[in-house]
Amino acid sequence: MRNFICFLAMAGGFLYLAVLYNSAIFLAFSVAVFVAAPLFLALLSKVRDGLECQLVFPAYPQESTGNYEIYLDVENKGRFYAPCLRAKVNVFQKQTGKTYRVKVQGAAGAGRPVRLTGTIEKPEFGLWQAECRSLLLFDWLGIFCVKKKLAASQQSILYPACYETNVNVGVRTRLFWSGGDSYHPQISGDDPSEMLKFRDYQNGDRMNQIHWKLSAKNDSLIVAEMSLPIGCNVVCFLDAQIGRMDVKKRRAYWEVLHTVSQGLLQQGCFHYLVWYCQKGQELYRKAIRSPEDLSEFWGEIWKYQMGCCAFAQEYQQSFLGEGYASFICWNQDLELSCNNKFLFQAIPGQVKEQLLELEVTV
Repeated sequence: MRNFICFLAMAGGFLYLAVLYNSAIFLAFSVAVFVAAPLFLALLSKVRDGLECQLVFPAYPQESTGNYEIYLDVENKGRFYAPCLRAKVNVFQKQTGKTYRVKVQGAAGAGRPVRLTGTIEKPEFGLWQAECRSLLLFDWLGIFCVKKKLAASQQSILYPACYETNVNVGVRTRLFWSGGDSYHPQISGDDPSEMLKFRDYQNGDRMNQIHWKLSAKNDSLIVAEMSLPIGCNVVCFLDAQIGRMDVKKRRAYWEVLHTVSQGLLQQGCFHYLVWYCQKGQELYRKAIRSPEDLSEFWGEIWKYQMGCCAFAQEYQQSFLGEGYASFICWNQDLELSCNNKFLFQAIPGQVKEQLLELEVTV
């Protein structure tokens, strides 16, 4: 806007000098300046019509900085160069009311895509909404500008950072049997309610495994292998009142939890994340058997008002008859313990280095 005002002032100055000195040269300059305006605007409008935009909001932070990036992907399908693109992206979290205004800018060559990048410095994890309502296109000197209206929006769950650590699953935990509502996709078991696969009879198969109707139909002995129910042998107690922790401690708390849970998944160890809801005064849990389960947990946990309780006793009362091989306790003071053995106390700002030296054996 400031450059455009200067442009008008220059055109007015040439016209004033033309009148003052009765100069044809200054008059020609003033006419050229006034004629250039609609020509530049027409050219910019032509470029604007060939722009296509898409908002991208990644869920994970940059490992080096811990900041989150947001992108506005612009593809210039026209035949003219777009020298200066600028936009503002509003990023807000409904549950907290926190808002970021991210500025992005760049240039797009004719027929080429470009990614305009902005940065959000260490926001809290949770559900965020990003919106971009317009894209401004300027000429080379930043004098003329046309606006392209956008309806770009992206909803994303920002996950805590996940670092390297050492998680080991002991033999006792692996061999511990706990029933569950899911079944192993490859290993057979003895649960008659779920069939794993059919195969030809082999020496040593028990007679009660033979599927007689299918065998009679195929004129050969067919064995039905039963499925193996798999449960969660490890329980992680989230013993903390998140609302009473400052931002740095909350970030450290979720980063350690995310790292340990991912480590258990990588070892093929299914587990429960258990928390106490102060509002309902009851325990909730989420079975983590896949990365998708962990993503669902991060999408749900912010809805609860977490609190502290005597988890071992409450768990036995809330989930009668369900045992576990090992348990992890992660408490308000950022102290991590496994089976009542203290492992470490996290220090905000040093979590990455501490987790690299940590060894968790369940």
